[in-house]
Amino acid sequence: MQELHDVPLFVSLHNLCATLNCTSPSAVMFRSVVLNAGYHISGSHVNPLGLKSDAPIEVIWGIRHCWVKNHHIEVQPPDHPGSVILSKEPKIQANFSRADASLSIAQVKKVKRFLPNPEKKWGPKVRAGRQITSKNVSICGPNVLNGDENGGEPMETNSEEPSAKLQKDDNNGVVTQS
Repeated sequence: MQELHDVPLFVSLHNLCATLNCTSPSAVMFRSVVLNAGYHISGSHVNPLGLKSDAPIEVIWGIRHCWVKNHHIEVQPPDHPGSVILSKEPKIQANFSRADASLSIAQVKKVKRFLPNPEKKWGPKVRAGRQITSKNVSICGPNVLNGDENGGEPMETNSEEPSAKLQKDDNNGVVTQS
């Protein structure tokens, strides 16, 4: 089962279930129901939980409606979107028997479509800074580690250099040196 290229949109099972406030069937079971209804279905390259299908959205919601009939949910307020969807009778009678084509060859061989992260805490890191680590000591010298340039001694200022500060005069905005 390859991805359907002529179907531009995908649906997420979890988003559909969140709208109806019900449990989610397995992706294999949902694929089977869509295939048993005579439509095509495949996974999405964007979202591991996304499914692309050429079934109309009324059929998708009808399948979810049949699922909710078999798996009861809590009573929702009448203005809730799930209540509005469930108030209409479905136009389809869902067949929840497992279809042979519900698993692709890659899924049977257990080939991963979305690879896991290569290492723990993988992802965007803190932006670059001027932090010198012990790994960089060989380049900078042994006494330079996180601003410790004098081996733990406080830096002395050269008293021969004047410490000139510019101050603004209140009268005309003239800058004077002190």
